[in-house]
Amino acid sequence: MIRFWRRPGAHVVFSSEYLLGLSTYGSYHGFDIYKYKRMRDALLKEKILRRKYICAPHPCRNEDIELVHDKEYIRKIQDPVFVQQMLKIQMNSMWDNSVLEYFKAVTGGTLFATALALKKGGAVFNLGGGFHHAHADRGEGFCLINDVAIAIEKFRRKGRIRQVLVIDLDYHQGNGTAGIFRDDTDVFTFSIHAEQWEDIRAVSHRDILIDSDIGDAEYLQLTQNALDNLQDFPADILFYIAGSDPYEKDELADMRISRGAMLQRNRMVYQYARDRKTPLVVVPGGGYGKESWHIYHDFLKAALTGKGGGDV
Repeated sequence: MIRFWRRPGAHVVFSSEYLLGLSTYGSYHGFDIYKYKRMRDALLKEKILRRKYICAPHPCRNEDIELVHDKEYIRKIQDPVFVQQMLKIQMNSMWDNSVLEYFKAVTGGTLFATALALKKGGAVFNLGGGFHHAHADRGEGFCLINDVAIAIEKFRRKGRIRQVLVIDLDYHQGNGTAGIFRDDTDVFTFSIHAEQWEDIRAVSHRDILIDSDIGDAEYLQLTQNALDNLQDFPADILFYIAGSDPYEKDELADMRISRGAMLQRNRMVYQYARDRKTPLVVVPGGGYGKESWHIYHDFLKAALTGKGGGDV
């Protein structure tokens, strides 16, 4: 039986700065930039979330980004034209630097969520983040900087953590994160995905490529088996990229996992962390179209009420 951490064990991190400058970016890529605000508003309306449990972070600093990304790459992304060309987006002005500011704001949220998870224990949900395609020297996909990798490096250097587990269940392979920690035995990156971008040869990494037409039962069994096989890795913290794009109503991906099975999958990872008393940082990763917001909202609702219920 799954029992979620109860309030205030589960916290939510969100800032209005997450909405800045990305209306064009979102619509161009099928990403609903307002979906996380919609989740927050729905949880407040349902009286599941109270405002005092919503934590507003500061944007990350360039010094934080330098912990992971090359200085030459950081110099390049200060140029809005470079950013627009790399992400294949159109902005209203060639001087508009709001896209970079968005990524810094959300990465600041992941940093805040990490600090809070380590301080409080339990789970902390960032309403943004999971930019897992960003490498040390380049961005890919919709990802400019790698928020999870930055959080890992910052808190390792603070001496707060040593061994880290990253579980990535997005539709797409978490190739950027795996590449950044390719030679690092203290960071285990694990990804189940239906689209693999590259062959990762890393010392602490596991890729599982699945068929996009996999059904609910097989998907859940495969996920549970994979989690069972991770039992021997002694993590000080767990980062979970809870991509909603395997959902059958996602408008960009082509998997057919039901809404109920998506919640069950998320509960499995939650239970994995809870059983080990491991602080958990959850970021949403991918998810596209008008229906995708329901998946992360369901997960938040179950965690915040403590009513996960049911066997896995």
